[in-house]
Amino acid sequence: MALPVNIDDLINARTVESVRIEFKKGWNPEDVVHSICAFANDIREYGSGYIVVGVEEKDGVAVLPPIGLNDNQIDPIQKELLNLCFKIQPNFFPVIEPVIFQGRHIIVIWITTGEERPYTAPTTLGPKGQRRIYVRPASASIIATPELEVELRELAANRHFDDRVNLKAKLNDLDLGLILSYLQEVKSQLFNDAPKMSLEDISLKMQIARGQKENIKPLNVGLLLFCKEPEKYFEGCKTNIVEFEDESGTKYSEKVFTGPVQNQIRQIMEYLDSTVIKRFTRKETTKSEVDRFFNYPYQALEEAVVNALYHRSYENPTPNEIRIFKTGSDRRIEILSYPGPLPPIDKNALLQLKVVARNYRNIRLGEWLKNLRLAEKYATGIPTIIDALKRNESPAPTLLTDEARSFFLTIFKIHPDTPQSGSTEIKEIEHITLSNLQQSILEAIKNEPMEDQVLIKSFPDDINKDIQFLQQKELLGYKSVGPIKLLFITAKGVDVLKVSF
Repeated sequence: MALPVNIDDLINARTVESVRIEFKKGWNPEDVVHSICAFANDIREYGSGYIVVGVEEKDGVAVLPPIGLNDNQIDPIQKELLNLCFKIQPNFFPVIEPVIFQGRHIIVIWITTGEERPYTAPTTLGPKGQRRIYVRPASASIIATPELEVELRELAANRHFDDRVNLKAKLNDLDLGLILSYLQEVKSQLFNDAPKMSLEDISLKMQIARGQKENIKPLNVGLLLFCKEPEKYFEGCKTNIVEFEDESGTKYSEKVFTGPVQNQIRQIMEYLDSTVIKRFTRKETTKSEVDRFFNYPYQALEEAVVNALYHRSYENPTPNEIRIFKTGSDRRIEILSYPGPLPPIDKNALLQLKVVARNYRNIRLGEWLKNLRLAEKYATGIPTIIDALKRNESPAPTLLTDEARSFFLTIFKIHPDTPQSGSTEIKEIEHITLSNLQQSILEAIKNEPMEDQVLIKSFPDDINKDIQFLQQKELLGYKSVGPIKLLFITAKGVDVLKVSF
């Protein structure tokens, strides 16, 4: 029966890291039982792993087209594999899918993190086999050293929250429509098999539910992804966007996003893309090409939004919050989630943008988001943000937490050349060359309007022609208050002054 992944993406390591895939040129039962045991122990907490039988590997990459298996090997291998799983203690049974890939028969074995770690397997299938714990600290299955055994037992003491059964929920809280939509999007063969299956069968097959036949319950990851109202079970599964229209913070609007995690991510990004993210062009007279930039690059914001929903604790009831400061000298976007990063990452590491540790709260959630291409591969999120900002020539992000790691805050400062006018369209910013005197005039009235005669008297030189030039270029405007003529800098003037200095 089909797996809930796209086999082509899997074999080519597009949505699954290569370290989580082991290719076997042919059927070697001893190697396979060791690898199943190692993946089930999941010492690096990847969430799952795959063994692909019938595909050769070179330098960690599949050699295609596959060598494949003979048609008459498929059933005997599946039967032998079932018997092999009884040799693992406690018994562990992965999901097996025979596949025709590029015209050849192969077998894909899906192994999720075991519930009863640590698992052991015999060193050999012969009579002299000794029982050992197998692990995969890198890309190969090995017998655990004493140090790795201690590490594994410590990990096994705590099951990840997203991989736990939710005793308050019912299987019917999982929405079949959401499940089918996911399977269709990732182009899983399971989508074609679904009409012949019950919700119970599909949920067990996808490993988003668990339990005895008479009492099957959804896992937390299943509710986060495939329940229409996950906030009923996880108060923190919602995101508030607050947009501040003034610097004092008294004028603001708020929008709330709820629903499955993947839908929240997409709806938030659709909103930011349509109302916040703007593209600008600037044509400078000294250059033949046009400079293009975004006030906030989409990819950086998307990665931060994904991180906020992926890495937060859903045991914490506080919703995520995105604050958008639209005016003033410190225009920025803040993305806040709870709690902060897991050790060893601390506030100093975040300030230095040195985020290299690989500890995750929601390993199962991350796997599903990667299949949807919403999350990056392991340990690449922050580098992706930094790279996107650098390519846009935006300021580097600010990452913050406190000593207690009670929150995670990502701050994006607006691109420094973004016009103050906040145009909703792509805008061409003309580069107007200003003299030092003209720059000083605009600087003098940048913060507040000034009476024309007061401004003129504040300069030792005659500035009347310069004022006329600035008015002609629409960099300086005026308004009459009775007999008084007040001069003020326009939004275009602010933009040109910023470019000139």
